[in-house]
Amino acid sequence: MERTINLCPGIGASAHIIQHTELLFPSVYFEQPHLYLVQQGHKRVRWQQHEVVAYAGELLIIDGGQTVDIINGLSDEGVFSCQLLVCDPLLFHLQQTPDETAPPARFDAVLALRNLPCALMHSFETTSLALALKQRFPPIIIRHKMLEILLWLKQFNISFIHNEARDLTQRVRRCLATDPHNIWTAAKVAESLSMSEVVLRRKLSLENTALRNLMIDVRMSSALTLLQSTDWPISAISQHVGYESSSRFAERFRKRFGFAPTAIRGHQRIMEPGAIQPYRLSLMEAPE
Repeated sequence: MERTINLCPGIGASAHIIQHTELLFPSVYFEQPHLYLVQQGHKRVRWQQHEVVAYAGELLIIDGGQTVDIINGLSDEGVFSCQLLVCDPLLFHLQQTPDETAPPARFDAVLALRNLPCALMHSFETTSLALALKQRFPPIIIRHKMLEILLWLKQFNISFIHNEARDLTQRVRRCLATDPHNIWTAAKVAESLSMSEVVLRRKLSLENTALRNLMIDVRMSSALTLLQSTDWPISAISQHVGYESSSRFAERFRKRFGFAPTAIRGHQRIMEPGAIQPYRLSLMEAPE
């Protein structure tokens, strides 16, 4: 089965991440909470002089709104792999059980859960399967499976809260991520955010951000996601994120991350172009 990103709007998404070279991804931004069940190798996360490492069989949780450095370490066989679940924020308010009155507990940005109960690992695997085979599952069943994961996490005092964008930079990033292939002009972005182009540019400038730089970051974020989580050829990924020239795309990618797109996979993967389907959820690793 060819790898792809499995998305169910209003519920969440899953992906199988594979990497063949140990690489550092600096200043990676997470719009939504991400759950990584490590299968091979280890995942190291650093932020604000903190570090968390999750090894095979452990669950790494990164809350939304965080900017971190990530290193995916290889196993003895030379592979890093993990299963990823991303939960749609629309479900967060449903993780509270009827008998609860206190506000949900929070955790410190990044957390690794070790010695996982077999039942939790089974829930994670069946939720991933339901998302991968979404044509065969009623949406209500897939939704139930994702809620099951959230309820499991509550057993460890972990809850998620859907926060509104803290600044204009986040709002613009969300807008751009809906279609990374699109050529977003300042006028288009301003219209989508119900403000004037002058106000948009002025407020971004006050946040030390430029629209052009954000657009590049969002495109490289999407490309990174696709390189790790799908078997699309690099030429198709290049076109999907708005670059007709693969060499131009590779240049941009190298400038952002410090290595070529091919370094992630370690070998060329082939997929028929007709199998490519666009996706709308910003799954992971959007540079801040």
